[in-house]
Amino acid sequence: MNPNAPISLLAATYGSPEEAAEDFTAVWSSRDQGGFHHTALAVVTHDRWGDPHLDRYDSTAKHLAWGGALLGGGLFVLAQPVGVELLATVGLSGAGAFIYHFRRNADPLALAAAGALLEQADAGLVVVVVNRRADLVTPLLAKARRSASVDLLWGDLEEELYRDLAAPFDATVRAAS
Repeated sequence: MNPNAPISLLAATYGSPEEAAEDFTAVWSSRDQGGFHHTALAVVTHDRWGDPHLDRYDSTAKHLAWGGALLGGGLFVLAQPVGVELLATVGLSGAGAFIYHFRRNADPLALAAAGALLEQADAGLVVVVVNRRADLVTPLLAKARRSASVDLLWGDLEEELYRDLAAPFDATVRAAS
């Protein structure tokens, strides 16, 4: 992947899960517009005790070894309990690489602001896109009351994914030889 490819994390708040689902559909429907990019989305809702839960999610990267980690890593840095919930469902492959990459390369204040935004609403939407900047996705969040975004670059993420995915396998193969 091009090290200069953008990765964007977006968080938006809604008055209801139905409004979040409408914007989920709008963003998901736009994934084929323009150049190819991976798109991963999740609707986050809060129960009556204020605990966040994963309501709905999808990802164009789900067929890749690190596909669950794209959204899971994004959720983990923005809404940790929901990130853990997703990663427990889809698996941990590559999650460490994405979490480390997001925390190391994204503006920490912007990450904190996006995470805080999600905590304040009964319903939220998290979007992680590769090869697409947030300013192209934000207009699709027409039902959102508020939104925040964080842009960063792909950078050395492939090396980080290799360390997370292939290196343990390589070590096992060498040990078995």
